[in-house]
Amino acid sequence: MLRLVLLGFALIFTALQAAADPARYALVIGNSQYYQPGWRLSNPSNDARLMADSLSDVGFNVTLLLNGTEKQMEIAFAAHGARLKAAGPESIGLIYYAGHGVQSQGLNYLVPVDADARSEQDIWRQAPRLGDALRYVEDAGNSVNFVILDACRDNPLPSATRSAGGGLAEVKPARGLLISYSTAPGYVAYDGDGQNSAFALALAKTLGQKNLIAEQVFKRVADSVNAATGGLQTPFYNSGLTGADFCFAGCNGAPAPVPVIVLDSVTSSRLPAGTRSADDAATAPEAGAPGFTAVSDTLRAGAFAAAAAGGEVELRRFKDCASCPGMVAIPAGNFLMGSPDTEAERKTGEGPQWRADVSLFALSEKEISWVDLDACIAAGGCAGNAARAETRSAQWAMPAMPVVNITWKEAADYVSWLNSQVEGEPYRLPNEAEWEYAARAGTTTAFNTGDTLSGTQANFNATRVYNGSAKGSWPRSPMPVGSYAPNAFGLYDMHGNAAEWTADCWYSNYLGRSGKAAAMTGSDTCSRVTRGGNWEKIPSYVRSAARDAYPMSGRDDAIGFRVARDPDPS
Repeated sequence: MLRLVLLGFALIFTALQAAADPARYALVIGNSQYYQPGWRLSNPSNDARLMADSLSDVGFNVTLLLNGTEKQMEIAFAAHGARLKAAGPESIGLIYYAGHGVQSQGLNYLVPVDADARSEQDIWRQAPRLGDALRYVEDAGNSVNFVILDACRDNPLPSATRSAGGGLAEVKPARGLLISYSTAPGYVAYDGDGQNSAFALALAKTLGQKNLIAEQVFKRVADSVNAATGGLQTPFYNSGLTGADFCFAGCNGAPAPVPVIVLDSVTSSRLPAGTRSADDAATAPEAGAPGFTAVSDTLRAGAFAAAAAGGEVELRRFKDCASCPGMVAIPAGNFLMGSPDTEAERKTGEGPQWRADVSLFALSEKEISWVDLDACIAAGGCAGNAARAETRSAQWAMPAMPVVNITWKEAADYVSWLNSQVEGEPYRLPNEAEWEYAARAGTTTAFNTGDTLSGTQANFNATRVYNGSAKGSWPRSPMPVGSYAPNAFGLYDMHGNAAEWTADCWYSNYLGRSGKAAAMTGSDTCSRVTRGGNWEKIPSYVRSAARDAYPMSGRDDAIGFRVARDPDPS
């Protein structure tokens, strides 16, 4: 009898608690299968399914829309608002969107899969505005709403007006509204080729933790994604929530749980080529650890041997220490340095062409990044380096970004520090002939991609065309090292991104040059040659033969460097 009475009380308590809990409604949209060729994304549908399950687990009544057309999305937004309005002012609303998002003239558009867009004007007509979705929520009049935008993937349009870094515009929150972005407004989050995005994984892990108020959830998601992507991606939120704290998984007054940082589920395959997960550094062997030098020596010797034998790029990669840059051994050969008279928009300083003999050497596969330079600074090898203080944006100084605003002397200090990590002094700045030989990677055309270059192949001002190339857009800022495909030698960003210091003093032409590739010497204070163009240059200035000069004590927010290394003496 007592058991029945207790059971009755339990049922009554449960019913009262259910009646007291406000209704929760979530609209989850994941757009992957875009009709337009080249627009498809791997993860949004997977991310939407993951979020639908995670939100259901914390009490949301979820409507899941996968691969929504314009009409389906408009209907879904209206229906979501109607459900919230019917549930009353205490109801909780949430919209999660994953897929292409486009910013145009300060407004955000969520792109449906059936968009047949070739221009911004097409997007205005064919994609729902985020503001329209928010108006349905505002009309519902409920007290707490969340909008989560994992919609900062690359702009699919051939040309569109966007902010300097691409991505979405910031939306100021209304009272009772928290808006979360998978990356900072104006920057791009990467879809990747894994099963889920870093943002969706971190959010799913964090939503189910009890005693985390909403703002803590999104702060911890930001910390997790930032750590998992090595600082490449930092989610952002702004909150207009008021009144009592809201916990997705429930608040019972206990202390908030210890933060869980998702590291092992975010691999480098989900980031732009060449970026890395934060746990790479944690698992790498320390320089000087038992056996490390021997392994490094073996890898290095094998890499140079593979280059000498014409082996595959994968066999020619090596690192001398955990904090040393990744290197690629480059086979010896000869080539015609400079541009022929017939090359479009060539400059007089690119001739006369001469045949340069290049010995076996290695070049860093990517431009030196802040991760690389910070290792030197921390070790005391780059004391007094002021490059970061001169860099215009904190976003530009994130770990995976190329070092810019570095003087030639500061680059030489980094080289000296690298030499302190190995026997002898094999590291140096590349000479100009080596640089062009490596950039061409066996090609004789204007670029290592042929006689045209597109904005999907390199970071430069792609709104200007060259030799009939397609007009495109560009991010108007440096991009993380290795964000574009490598050339045939396995080297990234030889066209655009950051211009690169070389060892050579500047001479205005190649008159009298012949024989072995070597640095051109001059006074100790000569201007030095920079190569590769940079992120703000038009295409003719990022050709393989294009060259420029800059005072060795000067700083520029588009000049960085990479390093060369000689093989060990046999």
